Amino acid sequence: MKIIGQRTARPITLHATAEALEEFGRFNDAFHALGNTRIVLPKGVFRLSHEEADRQMAEGIARGMAQLAAERQGG
Repeated sequence: MKIIGQRTARPITLHATAEALEEFGRFNDAFHALGNTRIVLPKGVFRLSHEEADRQMAEGIARGMAQLAAERQGG
């Protein structure tokens, strides 16, 4: 199993720091941008390796692009 990144969990506090709010803002923007994409992924919970997840994402993007192309061509 690969370990990626070194981010540690932040402690729960009564008042958020500016850094934590900024990080959440970036996460929230990225999350909401996903709603405007044409990525077609299967629903459910999957246990995938990073390579399998990358392959599944690439296939989902390709399916979304194919659907968009079909819609633009009228069918």
